[in-house]
Amino acid sequence: MPVVIPLRPDDPRRVGRYRLAGRITDQVTDQGTAAFLSRLPNGAPVAVMLLGPASAPDAASRDRFTAEARAARRVAPFCAARILDAGFDADQPYLVSEFIEGPSLTEVIGAEGPLDGPALTALAIGAATGLAAIHQAGLVHGNFGPDDLILGAEGPRVVRFSITPPYGTATPSADLYAWAQTILFAASGPVPPDLASLPDSLRGAVSACLAEQGSRPQARALLTALLGQGDPAAGLLAEGTRRARAAGRGVVGSSQQDEAEAPPGSAPRRAAFIAACAACVAAIAIATTLIVTHHGPHPTPAAAATTDGHASKPAPATATASPTTTPEIPSALAGTWSGTVRQTDPALAVTVRIQLTAGSPDGTIAYPQLGCSGRLRLVSTNGTSYTLDQGITSGEQSCESGVVTLTREGSAKLAFAFRRPGAASPSGVLAKAGA
Repeated sequence: MPVVIPLRPDDPRRVGRYRLAGRITDQVTDQGTAAFLSRLPNGAPVAVMLLGPASAPDAASRDRFTAEARAARRVAPFCAARILDAGFDADQPYLVSEFIEGPSLTEVIGAEGPLDGPALTALAIGAATGLAAIHQAGLVHGNFGPDDLILGAEGPRVVRFSITPPYGTATPSADLYAWAQTILFAASGPVPPDLASLPDSLRGAVSACLAEQGSRPQARALLTALLGQGDPAAGLLAEGTRRARAAGRGVVGSSQQDEAEAPPGSAPRRAAFIAACAACVAAIAIATTLIVTHHGPHPTPAAAATTDGHASKPAPATATASPTTTPEIPSALAGTWSGTVRQTDPALAVTVRIQLTAGSPDGTIAYPQLGCSGRLRLVSTNGTSYTLDQGITSGEQSCESGVVTLTREGSAKLAFAFRRPGAASPSGVLAKAGA
């Protein structure tokens, strides 16, 4: 894992609006520039990659950088690193991405040996989901491998993908070939890969991605085959992200915060930063919003993808446990509720409408201004607070799935919050219809 160390005397103290808290070692671009640790206003740690002036030497290059940054905003945050912002500090372009603690697939295989069973399957699904999200935005990874798959607390995350469209040998088909090699590496370790080491459920998919370039499946078709279903209600990428969580290895908690706030003489902290970097030009401006549309996406499920792949290697997994009992919505929570939810970074205000039925765990949710809707399912209760899983089923390009918390405030109001680690959590108050 990379190490976060104190800033050097000649390091910048600020890049754009980001105050730097440390240098992330072993994280440099092809241009040789470094990555730094910073923190968003809400406390979430981020990695700031400062590129050399040669990355955008003239007006045309700056325009191209800005255009490619807009394209990168379309990458859904499902098993792919979230790019949060991009811009220029004087004449130097910079890229801001999320920072996630966890080992790379290479590290996991080196320490624990090959994966098998549910862990291997979850890893394969996560890697395919991340590539599908990238391809869906019209981009490619370009150099996918086991070093580019970080096992965070919420599952695998594909990192360091190019923000440019397919060029030369960097194609969706090459990415899928790389996915197949990565899964073989995960299943067999450093020994020569062997299809026989794969379970039946993966052997056919891996074999198809190792075929001649024109015969390989697209990423969406690959993910559909791995999930064993045609069109999941929550969306293909959302379902892929959910199933991939069994491969999560990273640790969440205060450690990331400690790293960002470590004083100049403190011991280095280990961490892996999830960044969608460009092979040639890195850029992206993605606002971290509850609803992905005009701003950036986030850590749960959402949309679709495209094409094929190239060469690389794999990651670990565990099995997810399902609850033995299903809570039901109480009569006090039943009915139709609506209101406005807001967040400050970036600024966002949208209307939310939910419908809940007493005696059932299920409900519906809609964001009319964004053209998306989905289902809610109650997963736990704690006094007057209720936690529900939000699965977007319509308009996945504009909204994300995730976790909603509702807290009763009297008989006619609910405090609404959309939770997501490492990013802004939009909130507001909903009023009961007819009350």
